[in-house]
Amino acid sequence: DLPELIYGVLKYLQNDYSTLHSCILVNRLWCRIAIPLLWEDPFSIPIKNYNFIIIYSHNSNSDFKTKLIEYKIIENNSLPPDTLFNYPSFLKYLRINKKFVYSVQNWVENSIRTSNPGNLSRLSDFKKK
Repeated sequence: DLPELIYGVLKYLQNDYSTLHSCILVNRLWCRIAIPLLWEDPFSIPIKNYNFIIIYSHNSNSDFKTKLIEYKIIENNSLPPDTLFNYPSFLKYLRINKKFVYSVQNWVENSIRTSNPGNLSRLSDFKKK
């Protein structure tokens, strides 16, 4: 059956993130098959993988999102209004290693860099809680 064949090919390409990303643009079937492969270990992807944190924030519970917005860590309009997939459901591997810590650090630094100076004290308040 065609989806199983495509899955086999894409699974073979699983560590070739650039090619796998191109595959999600082929058509809906390829996208539905490739997205879970890209998102099962997102922090192993070397390029701007801190952007995954924004998507995970979107899919987090409302209390957590409210705190992130309240402390100006993220802007309310920076969260996507809706996502095509439930990306956290694809997560199979979350290794708390240097790559993950580096991703979180980059996300925090990017949040600070794009935030206005008045929000920095709120960010330190959030870290304390």
